[in-house]
Amino acid sequence: MTDLEIYELGIKELTKQLGPAYTTQFLQNCKPRTYDYTAERHKWMDNDPDIRTLAKRIQQRAASRKEEERLKAERIAAWREGMLELTDIEIYELGFKILADELKGYGLLRFITQHFKQL
Repeated sequence: MTDLEIYELGIKELTKQLGPAYTTQFLQNCKPRTYDYTAERHKWMDNDPDIRTLAKRIQQRAASRKEEERLKAERIAAWREGMLELTDIEIYELGFKILADELKGYGLLRFITQHFKQL
């Protein structure tokens, strides 16, 4: 498949699962950002905790993630039933999940590359 065909397949799948309005909103939020990972990494490294603290944080984060995933699933189910509207970040996350599930990793990369060309 060409990049354009992958892009069109991605748009079709997004529209099918999110609807036209949320697909448009997802695509508008999906644009290049400037981000300096090195600067952020230095901020994190300045406060290096000991190994016990790191282990405790990892365990707490794992528990939090499970709860977050449960809440996300509940919100998406409620949205699919027409009971609520999704937030911008929920649309963004759901859109990327749909694309990753449908196009897989390499297809997702090609979709994004094509999308940025069209901007």
